[in-house]
Amino acid sequence: MYENVKSLDYTKKSLQSDSNPATMEVATRTNAVKSPTNSPETTKLVYTVKEVAQMLAISQRAAYNLCNSTTEFRVLRAGGSIRIPKDSFDAWLYRAA
Repeated sequence: MYENVKSLDYTKKSLQSDSNPATMEVATRTNAVKSPTNSPETTKLVYTVKEVAQMLAISQRAAYNLCNSTTEFRVLRAGGSIRIPKDSFDAWLYRAA
């Protein structure tokens, strides 16, 4: 059995009538982790292989080889992506320079 439901601002009206600004403020303050993509002034936490290649003025293939062979800085692999934590890479770069 199916029932047709009209979605004319259904969610917006219920959220607006039930929302309490004081409750929303408390919930926002208690969230420990916020998305770094929401605010433009946050600093990056990881580099991509392409960014590492540009910083070192080497080819992208050489940067991949470096990431696959080094133990000098941390390398994170998530699925098919490689990310290099900024703090680890920057510390290695300053030690090497």
